[in-house]
Amino acid sequence: MAVNKGRIVIVDDEENIRAAVKDILTDEGYEVDCAPDGETALRMIQSNSPDLVLLDIWMPGLDGLQTLKILKNMESDAEVVMMSGHGAIETAVKATKLGAFDFIEKPFSLESILRAVGKALRSRRLRSKKNTLILRQSAMLDRFIGSSRGAAETRRMIRDLALGTGPVLLAGEEGLGKRFAARIIHALSDRSDRPFAEVVCGSLSKADIEDLRRGLGLVGTSGPQEPKDEQEPPGAILFEKLNELAPELSGTLAGLVKSVSQESGAGSNGTRIMATFDVKGGLTLDGDVFAAFKSAGAAMLEISPLRERKGDIPELVEKFVDEFCEEYGKSVEIVEDKAMERFVSMSLRGNVKELKEAVSRAVSICDGAALTSEAVKRAIEGETTPLAFPSQAGIRVYGHGSMIASRPAAKGKARERQKLLRQRTLKNSVVLRGLGLHSGIKTGMILSPLPPDSGIVFGDISTGLRVPALLENVRSTEYATTLSNGSVTIKTIEHIMSALHSYRITNLLIKIGDEAPIMDGSALDFCQIIEDSGIEDQDGLIEEITVDEPVSVGDDADGPSIRVEPSPIFSIHYYLDYPAPIGVQEYEYVHQSGEHYKQTIAPARTFGFLRDVKKLEEAGLGGGGKLSNFVLIDDEKIVNTDLRFTDEPARHKILDLIGDLYLLGRPIRAKITARKSGHTQNIALIKKISERLNGPQPVK
Repeated sequence: MAVNKGRIVIVDDEENIRAAVKDILTDEGYEVDCAPDGETALRMIQSNSPDLVLLDIWMPGLDGLQTLKILKNMESDAEVVMMSGHGAIETAVKATKLGAFDFIEKPFSLESILRAVGKALRSRRLRSKKNTLILRQSAMLDRFIGSSRGAAETRRMIRDLALGTGPVLLAGEEGLGKRFAARIIHALSDRSDRPFAEVVCGSLSKADIEDLRRGLGLVGTSGPQEPKDEQEPPGAILFEKLNELAPELSGTLAGLVKSVSQESGAGSNGTRIMATFDVKGGLTLDGDVFAAFKSAGAAMLEISPLRERKGDIPELVEKFVDEFCEEYGKSVEIVEDKAMERFVSMSLRGNVKELKEAVSRAVSICDGAALTSEAVKRAIEGETTPLAFPSQAGIRVYGHGSMIASRPAAKGKARERQKLLRQRTLKNSVVLRGLGLHSGIKTGMILSPLPPDSGIVFGDISTGLRVPALLENVRSTEYATTLSNGSVTIKTIEHIMSALHSYRITNLLIKIGDEAPIMDGSALDFCQIIEDSGIEDQDGLIEEITVDEPVSVGDDADGPSIRVEPSPIFSIHYYLDYPAPIGVQEYEYVHQSGEHYKQTIAPARTFGFLRDVKKLEEAGLGGGGKLSNFVLIDDEKIVNTDLRFTDEPARHKILDLIGDLYLLGRPIRAKITARKSGHTQNIALIKKISERLNGPQPVK
């Protein structure tokens, strides 16, 4: 049986061409699928992940260039070769700018099609290899945890140093992970397939240095030396704690550093010299060995102490708790607020090393689901006696899990929403097509994962320009919520934002046209597309928004109003008072999970009155309203459908509010009471909350 050389999709509206090209490629050992049009091809590409797409330009419906544009916005990994019987330089140039790898003209010979396919697949393999290396680098750098500027700068320096070949000096206080950083630099370098050797300077002798010289095959005082064995020299040697080197050995080691740099350090076949230096009370580097590093053009990586980046401590604690739970067979689910405060307020003279030891002791003496303040206190003081698991009544939490304040925790039940949440994105890019409610234009959206701290970002599918989904970019709340930053305008975003808020997706790129699709008027399709893609927890953390005191807008007596109050959970109580046949409706939503939202809120559809249709038409809106995506109401009854819930309109108001609230940029935990309110009041409330959190914002 022939080995499968790659998966290819042929897209052409002419059946005889599809069949002929498929026969050629199948005979050559490729796995081939065919599509007669662009829309079929996009669905096939989404589900089958081909290596290469052969795409005809001239097709009815979505032509090749339109299909190519959408395909590239899907961020598919496939290479694309365009095919056309009407060759033109302008068309080829346009296709190349849109991301096509190559362009071949019909009729094509057997040799030309195989040559184009071979070149494209070789290009993809090289790109895939490069992407694998980038992912490997990202995964290793993520182990050097922290969201502070200092931690981010350290990761950037490690990445840059991995590309070099010269000596590296890693300086900083004890316990910062300098040795760990050196290992990452080596692991990301082009010498990573060779050993990483470590030498402790405090126990180094002159004879040891001479052994190193011989082992590296360097020139000594008595002429060239042969390596003492046939093993390949290490890719890197790390001299640990250079500050503990005996003074009389400084000149000898300096000679070694100089020799390695001159004779074997310039290329990928040489051995790279690295060293760590413990700093106390400021960076002071003097002596022969440091002069040798300097003359060899050594790069310096100075890691800032943990006391200068306190914001990294909660993330480090989270990481270490996970590690020690696995090591000790514990099941700590939460870290109390006061427990985390004790970690953050530690003097931490030993930096990360000291913090890790304290977490280790705390987890080892903890005997329950919560890491308590008392356990941390005893751990910091050095005690290791196991601590009895206390009652959970009244506990608030920080980080890991969740527990309802002032309520006993029942085993297996949900607990209070945590203040710090893992950031989330989607596992895969997904596509959804539909109709814009107000524009009436066919539209679609492509949801693509983003790295931590990116936020929710909308992008124009044709220009690539982007606008973050934040309050500062809200430009209109009439009938729907619209974002604009002057370059990009995106309308009717509340339904997709509502689903993202409820599933706690914090980082995502949403590429669409002018308006988000309305689908069936609810958020169900958006929930489904999130679940189809899968949710990926990320290493970064994000803090939930909480309020310290009530905030309100509107007339509490009779008119539209919203009030937000402090609460350990996220809930919305909505009161609706509309003319018949809706009448008075009330519904209270208490958030539990994305699945719970999908069952109780997401199915509620957009609704409106027949008497308002004319107003929408006069305003040039509502062109996409259909009997299938809108609950239409006249003076006596629901005209076009059966309600999914008796209080469906009230639930839809909650759906919109959940979406608008996410324009704060983070999930919220509070009690919200709303009465007769809509998008205008929602945004007014969000502005007040934002001002409480960040101070008054400049007017644009």
